[in-house]
Amino acid sequence: MITLAADIGGTRIKLALLRDKSVLARETLDAHSYEGLAPQLPRMADAFERLCGAAGTRCTDCAALGVAFPSLVDRASGRILSEYGKYADAPQIDLPRWAHEALGLELVIENDARLALLGEWKAGAGRGRDNLVMVTLGTGLGTSALMEGRLVRGKHGQAGVLGGHFTV
Repeated sequence: MITLAADIGGTRIKLALLRDKSVLARETLDAHSYEGLAPQLPRMADAFERLCGAAGTRCTDCAALGVAFPSLVDRASGRILSEYGKYADAPQIDLPRWAHEALGLELVIENDARLALLGEWKAGAGRGRDNLVMVTLGTGLGTSALMEGRLVRGKHGQAGVLGGHFTV
């Protein structure tokens, strides 16, 4: 199964074509986050087309698009719930619709710190542990928590976000 992945950060947007735990192809874009998210979406779609072409496949042959975003998100609706000083237009964008129209794919989205924690839990330094806390440091600071093998999200998606997501 091949999937597309995007880690949308404040400085860089990292894109990859994945099969299981292997990276088949990757590309990094300057984020230009001060411009908003909408102007970045066509750039991302073009880059995904290049990645798929280089791997001999098409975007529509992929299983889904997974997105890590540095803010609170509603996983069920695929919506970004808040902005933190970058990508100010993100809460108004219908990302699931964009993914379907631009790439022909279903969108799966989660907070970037939570996805980093899941990665470490499944394949990194947290393997074999079911209680973890993650602090991410990039353009901003993010946090997440795993308790008894479950991501801590809470009713409003804010649990485990220790102090919020803020720019450093």
